Amino acid sequence: MDTTASSESTSTPFDAQRLSIGELAQQTGLSHKAIRLYDKSGLLRPREVDPFTGYRYDASDQIEAARLIAALRGVGMGLDRIRVVLGLTAADAAHEINAWHRQEQANATTRRDAVSALIAALGHPHEGEPCMTSTSTITTASSTHTGGVRHEQLDAAATLALPGGRHLIAVADGFTTDPNPAAPTLSTRILVAFGDELAARLSENADPGSVDRAHEAAWDAATDQVDDLGGSTLTAALIDGARIHVMHIGDTRALLHQGMRWEVVTSDHTHLQSLVAEGRLTSEEAASHPERATLNRALAAGAPGSSQGMKKGKG
Repeated sequence: MDTTASSESTSTPFDAQRLSIGELAQQTGLSHKAIRLYDKSGLLRPREVDPFTGYRYDASDQIEAARLIAALRGVGMGLDRIRVVLGLTAADAAHEINAWHRQEQANATTRRDAVSALIAALGHPHEGEPCMTSTSTITTASSTHTGGVRHEQLDAAATLALPGGRHLIAVADGFTTDPNPAAPTLSTRILVAFGDELAARLSENADPGSVDRAHEAAWDAATDQVDDLGGSTLTAALIDGARIHVMHIGDTRALLHQGMRWEVVTSDHTHLQSLVAEGRLTSEEAASHPERATLNRALAAGAPGSSQGMKKGKG
């Protein structure tokens, strides 16, 4: 575990196979940019730097340390704490990681209690707000493609006119471990159930509170469609006069276009993205991390509205 050799002078003789930065990247799943970031942070120094070209060389005995750095960054550990872990024996490093994790759990409990109190205090801020009307024409278009990995179409898109001049636009990105998924796919069933429940719950003159309750009922109906072999993201926009209600889980994105400006109005529900948002991981690290496609929230079996480490395997 002790990686002192990886941070010594760049002229240290090689006792292992020499690796270019590209070879180290291939072995560890890290990008060139991430490797250079860890070099700059003093965590992963090159074993040798060519004095004429500036080209770095690493060694095969640094692969384990590089993978450990990526794994610790992937769970949100800071660079300074990782530096401590790298200097420890395997047993001591395990104790240090466990101590860090217990503190993270305590912090999460504190935040959970504070958030619960805030929600209870705020209640339903939309209750009693006046509805606004709009005469804008809604124009929609949709297209799906299997892409370069899938053999089956697991995505679905839907548009639906609802009571009171409302419109629903929704997209679901499915994933499954079933080699022969049934038709209609889970993503299609989720969108149908979601739209049907909204249509049944909404009336011509529904107040904002009724709209919120319709959202909750539609979400429950969509969740009921989940099977044991996969799951799906769901991003939906309910256009209600001058107001847009966005409902979202997973990493499908909703964007708002105004003039020449595009704004992403949803956040990807991946663990790595949450670390980026908290400033605990850089965008460059997240983009090249081996777990970048792993969702921590989705419509998936065993976790209503949330999945634990659910990878979009066939999706």
